[in-house]
Amino acid sequence: MRRVLPALLLTVLSVSAHAAPVTVPGTNVQFTVPAGFVKMPPDILKLKYSRGTPPAAVYSTPGPHWDVNIAFAVRRAQVPADLGELQSVLERSVQGAPGFRWESHSVQKLGERSWVVLRFWVSGLDTPIYNDLRAVPVPGGLLIVTANATKAQYPKYLKPLTAALDSLR
Repeated sequence: MRRVLPALLLTVLSVSAHAAPVTVPGTNVQFTVPAGFVKMPPDILKLKYSRGTPPAAVYSTPGPHWDVNIAFAVRRAQVPADLGELQSVLERSVQGAPGFRWESHSVQKLGERSWVVLRFWVSGLDTPIYNDLRAVPVPGGLLIVTANATKAQYPKYLKPLTAALDSLR
């Protein structure tokens, strides 16, 4: 019994460390969670997103700080039918952030869907933060997916975050 428990724990941890496809809550959109990322527990989600409506789900590097995140939120709102118009609305909504600087902004086809893709930097409390925002209309609203990492984490996490967001289907 003593040998079985550590082996079982090792199996569970190794399975969760590999990339895995999941469905975004409240949608039929799927994406692949990066290796090493885990679903943020509800108590941490509540603490980390204490202002406003928290995301439906967040996948993150594990604690204690839960630093690098991919968050999913379905916002019930009227969404412009034209993706160019939606892109303009979303661009205006982020451009006022302190330290704002564009990396890129476009509409891209991922799978069968066209997504607004905004990549930009903003000032965090003590360091610049990289953001990769993806948005697509869904029945009844707008799915917003955001990935972020600090400037120090950016070199290590850029490829896995981009691959995860590019896997949206």
